[in-house]
Parts: sequence; structure tokens; C-alpha cells
Amino acid sequence: MERKYTILAVLLIVLALGLVILPKKNDRKETDPKILLSSIAERSRYLTTDQVTHRIIENDPTLLLIDLRSAGQFKTFSLPGAVNILPDSLFSQTNNELLNQSGKDKVFFANSDLEAEKAWLLCTRCSIGRIYIMKGGMNEWFNTIIKPTVASATSSSAELDLISFRNAARQFFTGAGQATGQSATAKSPEKVQVVRKAATRSAGGGC
Repeated sequence: MERKYTILAVLLIVLALGLVILPKKNDRKETDPKILLSSIAERSRYLTTDQVTHRIIENDPTLLLIDLRSAGQFKTFSLPGAVNILPDSLFSQTNNELLNQSGKDKVFFANSDLEAEKAWLLCTRCSIGRIYIMKGGMNEWFNTIIKPTVASATSSSAELDLISFRNAARQFFTGAGQATGQSATAKSPEKVQVVRKAATRSAGGGC
């Protein structure tokens, strides 16, 4: 896992260096190149799938989920309340207004981390605040939230609490019952029907 993170960090540094030498635009304040490069080493931009899931269930009004996957994948399934923005139209007029909403934590996700990291880097360069990445993307979300989790005899109290939360969350999103041997004790929430949504139409643009 650490090796994978290191490789991704190197790729981001290369991308950031490329952004530094691009011509600046006068219509937006841009982040100082040194700050841009140093911010790559920070991991505070990541939210876990558990953190994102908790905020979805709590209907957190400050959460803005941004699905960077293709329109086809978005229509098939996405997280409740998410909006679809294609990476090549990140800074269209409509999406620019969306990204600059005050009071919102903008959380990027795709199937894995690469597209979300690129979007985060571009937004950081353009001085857009409160931007995050759901670590691991939809692949990690399915693995941690949707797949059944069963407690073992050696599970710690913290692990049991996490398993309980994930199993309750799985029931929240799918309506599926808990498997035998699971330790979840949370009250079963009502089933949430995920509605297919139309993708956001937008034109290409720049920072």
C-alpha cells in the first residue's frame, strides 16, 4: 500500500511540475508553485470511505460528492447525491460555480485514485478550497461498505465498532440483512433507493 502511495505521489509531483510551467491566467488567483508541490505530501486531503459514508447517512449538507467517472458508469450507479463532472470539463462555467460553492466540502472520487488526484491537483493550483478525495474511490467503497463483513474471534473493540457500522451502512444502501455471526447492533435504517441520475452537461474550460 505504501509503495502504491509513493508511486502515485511521484506521478503527482511530475504533473504538478508540468502545471507550474503552464502559462498563468489572470482571472483566478493561483497557488504558489512551492506550496502546490509541498501540499502533495500532505494526506489531509483524503477522506476514508467510512467517513464519506457516515456523512451520506447523516445527510450532511456540507458534503458535495463529485463523481469523475464516465456518464455511463454514473448512470449505472453512483453515491447518493453525487454530481457527475467529466475531468475534461472540470472548469466549465457551470462546474466552476459548483466547485466554488461556499460552505461545501467537495469530495472527488472515481473508480480508483488517479483521476481524483488529478482533479484535486488542478483545483489546488486554482486556489479552490475545501477539496478532498475519497481514498480508494468506488472500488474501495464497494469493498468496505457493500461487501459483507464478519467479525472474527480476535477482533478488537474498535474493529467490532467499525464492522458494526459498515454492516449497518450496507443495509442502509442495499436493504440486505446482516449475515450470521456479525456483531452489528445498530438499528436497521430504512432502505434507500438509489435513483439513476442524468449526467451534468458541460463544456470544456480552463482554470
